[in-house]
Amino acid sequence: MNPPASAEDFVILPDDNATLPAETLEAILASDAYPETTDYTQSIEFIDFEMHGKPFTQVVILLRPKTPRLHNGREIVVIAGEGGKDNGNAFLTTYEKKEGVGPFLARRGIVFAAVPRLGRWNFFDPNGHWKGVPLGDRMPIFTQHAEAYWSRADYTSHASKGQASDTGSDTYRLPVAGTALYDHMLAATPDTLGEGYRQGAQRALEIIGKPRDDIMMLYWGFSTGGPFLWALNRYLTADGMLGWGTSNNPMAYLYSRAATGHHDWPYEDSCLRVRERGRPDFHFYTRHISDELREEWFQESLHAPNFKSIEDAFMHYNVAALTEHSTRLWESGFLPEEDRKGGFAKFIAKILEPCFPADELRHVAVWEMNGTLDQVIQPAKVDAARLVTEPYCKRYRVTRLDGYYHDVLHDTCKTVARIWFKAIDSGHFD
Repeated sequence: MNPPASAEDFVILPDDNATLPAETLEAILASDAYPETTDYTQSIEFIDFEMHGKPFTQVVILLRPKTPRLHNGREIVVIAGEGGKDNGNAFLTTYEKKEGVGPFLARRGIVFAAVPRLGRWNFFDPNGHWKGVPLGDRMPIFTQHAEAYWSRADYTSHASKGQASDTGSDTYRLPVAGTALYDHMLAATPDTLGEGYRQGAQRALEIIGKPRDDIMMLYWGFSTGGPFLWALNRYLTADGMLGWGTSNNPMAYLYSRAATGHHDWPYEDSCLRVRERGRPDFHFYTRHISDELREEWFQESLHAPNFKSIEDAFMHYNVAALTEHSTRLWESGFLPEEDRKGGFAKFIAKILEPCFPADELRHVAVWEMNGTLDQVIQPAKVDAARLVTEPYCKRYRVTRLDGYYHDVLHDTCKTVARIWFKAIDSGHFD
């Protein structure tokens, strides 16, 4: 057997729907494939806009390499959406206090733009961190112009029961009707969050300042970020979807649950729910590590929001909750007349539209990738999601990593990013 001609030869792309074995993954991780080529600059952008009568601020964390990597003469840009408990900062630094996937890509010439979901950035901290806020007091902050944290009079707390989660979240909070928090959460519909993503991705392109044809734009949503990046293709179409631990679009999620007999999920009572991601939830994802290390990582995780707001009803296609949310917004006293012009039915349809695969996906190549030990997106769910989504897409490929979990830890990022580089070089997204 001849030795690899270069470090990049250690990175092997398996056949579609095949699994990269542990020894191959170890070789990729140990290699110097795709080494650093440049330094980068980091900036944070804040974009104010209005939707459904309320103000919102979209945040963009932008990492720009000083010497961009080109593919067929095109600059490569990755637009990323964070997981369910984060706000984009875990893409910069992992729980281990090591470099995350954003800097890893930027040091190799790829522009990286993290576009966190509305409400997840703590505008009272310069880095968006939540560490100083008690876990039970955290509620979404939708605008940089907020004057204070929400008070405990603005929401109620409850013990979770029967919620759409296998992860052990044991507490949820609801805004009190009639409060400013309640009204702002009513305006934060799926199409509002989608508009935030569009504004953020568009701002990243504007800063780069190149024609769209000169850019290879790739989307990656880790975990809960996935459904929103799938939906973004309707309004700003990418060249490809990078996959790692990515939840699929809501229709695919619905089918993957129905395929295992869970037909009750669309009727879950989750309207306006903010789901806390505390120790039980963290334990679910870290059963394979020691108690001491888990507690150390959990303390680091407290810099993140550690809650899910609005996302569940959308990504799980909890259609009853989505309909209740939309109807309550229609009946509110602050909804602009412009939103009512098309009538009630069109208003509901517009809010639900991001739940469905976009026709624009016919221009998008998909590289789906998961670990065989992924705790929430198991191989059977990946296969079910593919059945629903692949017919809409330009091309679709699934790769599995043997023994990998649902995480964005330092070594995971190094391995996954190198496979992405190889997939790009292979022409998969051309």
